[in-house]
Amino acid sequence: SKTRAKAADYDIGTRSVIQTAIGIYCATLLSNDPYAPPVKELEWAKAAWGLACDHHEVKTPHDAVVLKLITAHTSHLHGQFKSKARPAVAAVYGFDTTADANAVEHNRALFLKLKQDSAFIFRCRGDILDDHTRIYMTPTIQQVINAVLFKNKGDGGIQWTKYYNPFPIQGFALTITAIECAINKWETGVREMIIFKEHEYSGIFRSHLASLDEFDTMTASIELLPRL
Repeated sequence: SKTRAKAADYDIGTRSVIQTAIGIYCATLLSNDPYAPPVKELEWAKAAWGLACDHHEVKTPHDAVVLKLITAHTSHLHGQFKSKARPAVAAVYGFDTTADANAVEHNRALFLKLKQDSAFIFRCRGDILDDHTRIYMTPTIQQVINAVLFKNKGDGGIQWTKYYNPFPIQGFALTITAIECAINKWETGVREMIIFKEHEYSGIFRSHLASLDEFDTMTASIELLPRL
């Protein structure tokens, strides 16, 4: 049977280039399109490899296996955002993880309230849309971004500051998409497993991205989005 290729199959020098290329590739996804088509992923993987070789001052040709190792991190990146959003959503919004009837009823009502008019993206939520304030300032967003990219010294946001300052709007949209995915798990009142896959969530991502673009345009004079 075939065994899956791993970075560990390569010598230590090549492994370092691979890890650097992966970091650059993930930054490229978050700066351009986390749901890019495979042909674009391949293009970005090749570019990331070239930049990684420059970074390490080597000239190592890539092969198909190396490129596959790099592009495999698209789904890994999605999974990181999803896994970090899950506990943040439960804690910030107040979902009850117990399984009694009152908790289930509370969670169903909370799910509906958060989903109505995308209330979950606001820091302060009222009974109707006009009562919501401080859009895109829910602490959930920053918690998820920090947990994925800025928690440890080896994380991408710390290693590759130039790609994340200011934080890319596409990465912001992916964060909100992951948060919505985590909220959707509570639709029945009990947290369910939902697969965070491209064909299901790329549309949600693009909707959030369009809203962020509109918000950025409306507030461009005060540069509000880059400061969130």
